[in-house]
Amino acid sequence: MKSIRTVLVAGAGAIGSMVAWEILKAQKTNADSNIALSILAGGERLARYRAEGFVVNGDRCDFEYREPRGTKPFDFVIVACKNHHLPKVISDLAGHIGPGTLILSLLNGISSEQEIGAAFGKTLPYAMIIGTDAGHGGNETTFSTPGTIFFGQGKNSGDRGKWSPDVAAIADFFDRAGVPYAVPEDMLNRLWYKYMLNVGVNQVTATLRRSYKIMQTGSEVVGARDLVEGAMREVIAIAKAEGIALGDDDIASVWKTMDKLDPAGKTSMCQDVEAGRKTEVELFSGKVIELAKRHGIAVPVNELLWKMLRVIEASY
Repeated sequence: MKSIRTVLVAGAGAIGSMVAWEILKAQKTNADSNIALSILAGGERLARYRAEGFVVNGDRCDFEYREPRGTKPFDFVIVACKNHHLPKVISDLAGHIGPGTLILSLLNGISSEQEIGAAFGKTLPYAMIIGTDAGHGGNETTFSTPGTIFFGQGKNSGDRGKWSPDVAAIADFFDRAGVPYAVPEDMLNRLWYKYMLNVGVNQVTATLRRSYKIMQTGSEVVGARDLVEGAMREVIAIAKAEGIALGDDDIASVWKTMDKLDPAGKTSMCQDVEAGRKTEVELFSGKVIELAKRHGIAVPVNELLWKMLRVIEASY
C-alpha cells in the first residue's frame, strides 16, 4: 500500500483551509505522522497568504506554499475549490501531479471526479464532505464541527482489508492526520445524497439569505423546509432515472444533519451571495434542469431557484 507523505491542498476556502488546518495539527503535534503539507497559491494570492497567513478558529496558521505548475509531484492532492474555478486549478496543478499521485475532490456536485480524472488520465475515488458548518471570509475560517469526509469507489467492501489500494492509502493517511472520514459501501449513492442536500439547502438559504436556523427543528420560518424538500425531491426523481435510490429516509437524514449545525452558520452559497461572489448555481439547479430535460422530468422548484439566483447574481 502506498504511504502518503507529501500533501497539496488546492483551494483554500472554507473547506480547503479547514482540512489543511486539521492536517497541519497532526504535522506539528505528531512527529510520527510523517506528513509534509502545502497549499497551492500563486501571484497576489501567494503574497497575501505569506504576509497575513490564515486564521482558523482563532489560530494563526502559517502554511507552506507551492506555486502553480510545479516540477515535483505530490503523493496526495486534495482539491477543494469552487466548481467554476476548477479549470484554472486543473491548469495550476500541472507538474504537481505524477503517475503515482492520488487525488481526492471535495467539490460539490457529481462530476468533478470525471473532469479531474480526464485532465490527468486517472480514475479518482468519489468523495464529499458533509456535516460541517465552516465559514470563510478573507483569510479567516471558522467552524464548530469539521464534518466527515466520505470517499471510496462507487461500491466498497465492508471489510477494510478488501478496499482498493488507493482507498486504503487515503484512509491510512486520514488516520495519521486525525481527519474524520468514512468509506461507505455505496459511495455513489452517498455522493448523490450530498448533491440532493446541496441543491435544496444551499440554494434556498442563498436565495433567502438566511442561516441554517430557518430549516432546523422548531424554526418559525414558514415554508423554508417546504422549499428545500421540494428541490430535493426533484433530485430524487432524477437520481432514480440515473439508477440511484434515494428516498424519505434520506430527506429525514438531511433534517437531522441540519439540526447538528450552528444555527447562525451559513452555507457557502449563502456566503457567496452576501459577499457578491459568483455562486455554484450552474452546478446545482443548472445541472438539475439539464438532467431533467434528458429524462423528461418536471423540476419547477429548481427552475424557480435557477431564475432567482441568476437575478441575484446579475444584481450585484
